[in-house]
Amino acid sequence: MFQRIQTIYLSISLIAIAVLFFIPVIAFSNDAGGVWGLFASGIRESDSGKIVLETIPLIGYLALIEVLTLISMFSYRKLDNQLKITLLVILLQVLTYGVIAAYTLRGKNILAAHPVFIIATLIPMVSALFGWLAYRGIKKDIDLLKSLDRLR
Repeated sequence: MFQRIQTIYLSISLIAIAVLFFIPVIAFSNDAGGVWGLFASGIRESDSGKIVLETIPLIGYLALIEVLTLISMFSYRKLDNQLKITLLVILLQVLTYGVIAAYTLRGKNILAAHPVFIIATLIPMVSALFGWLAYRGIKKDIDLLKSLDRLR
């Protein structure tokens, strides 16, 4: 299973999304010096760690991406299913920005603070990039198997 390069790409994608459970994706700050972070579990104050706004749907969304990535990794015997699941995972990873944007707007209104984009904001795109590389590898495997079937 791990001999295939697309499994390595899917593993990197899986780890990248898993990191989002532990670090803030976007920070908020206001003129009074208040600083908050958008974590998967909610918008937290940086000083006390108190959750200001819970983001349960974001946890579920990221968990869905994780589970689908794992299913895709372990469905290597059925390449057509793996290809479809990987494409769905890529789509969900890109749509993660929509979910993050919704919570950013909601947090901006509740906290009266402006969002600050940090390096972790790029993680869903990096994960989608590795998903796309895995998709390409799976597609090459399917094309190779089809060409071998023609030779028989």
